[in-house]
Amino acid sequence: MSGYGKLGIVDVYGRKFEVLRVSVTSSCGFGCVYCAPGTALNGEGANGSFLSTELLRKNILLLSRKISIKEIHLTGGEPTLHKDLPSLVRVAKEEKIPNIALTSNGFFRDGLIKDLKLAGLDRMNFSLDSLSQESFSLISGKNLPVLRLLNRIEEAVQEGLEVKLNCTVLKGYNEEQIRPLLQWAGERNLPIRYLELMKMGPLRAKHSELFFSAAKIKEELNQEFDFEPEITPIESTAKYYRTSENYRFGIIANHTEPFCDGCNRLRMDHLGKIYGCLSDFRSFPVSEDGSELEHSLDLAMKTKKNEFTGSELSMKYIGG
Repeated sequence: MSGYGKLGIVDVYGRKFEVLRVSVTSSCGFGCVYCAPGTALNGEGANGSFLSTELLRKNILLLSRKISIKEIHLTGGEPTLHKDLPSLVRVAKEEKIPNIALTSNGFFRDGLIKDLKLAGLDRMNFSLDSLSQESFSLISGKNLPVLRLLNRIEEAVQEGLEVKLNCTVLKGYNEEQIRPLLQWAGERNLPIRYLELMKMGPLRAKHSELFFSAAKIKEELNQEFDFEPEITPIESTAKYYRTSENYRFGIIANHTEPFCDGCNRLRMDHLGKIYGCLSDFRSFPVSEDGSELEHSLDLAMKTKKNEFTGSELSMKYIGG
């Protein structure tokens, strides 16, 4: 069951919707093994549908009447394929959203980071799965220079954005990169988060073949680093640790250490439909009718699980 409190809908576990993750497009020029393997080879990403600034503004206004949105996180697909991305950031800023974040693969036009910062962006999360050119190409499905991604990360830091790094660990692809990535990130005072592979979309059947657990990630790191856990808020997807060198890393262990009991995320696709849980493909409309919107939020909340089970739907459609 769920009901409404002062800050919107709250379920029996005390979960609220506070972070809105928005897939501004399902298109992506990459074909990453863990998301959409093979799609980079057939040109997917050149065409596709994109969230309009008008729809984003409308839905923020409607949702804000019912829930307190602390953060909007623009994702995809690859959000930088959206030609009006700075305008989306500006809309969120104009609607007084306290924190605006973006996740990207780092391959986009020159000047975009500066434009996003001027529009009001607070944070950029970069997907960095390897420092090795060979494994980076193998994972991404694209023969693009990883050095370009590393330069974009440092550019975002220089522009004054908060920066986080994400690495999805895949058995047989990049487990040997776990320690070098922490070294690279730590030397630049950047937090890096290691993600267990999620059982989503096309990889559901092969999940066990590629899965590398949080425990194994810590074992790998422990070969070179001494580290202690930090106190982590219940709504955090990652459990954070700090090394004796003062390097900070997190582990997002969807499967072995699920964080469902503190999940505060509501998801929205590029058509404006909302989703309550990554493990549930059902979507609900955002309506101007107040009672119908309350019903949609209530139904979305009821889809939240107590443990991560995955879905046939690829993350790129609902804000991975």
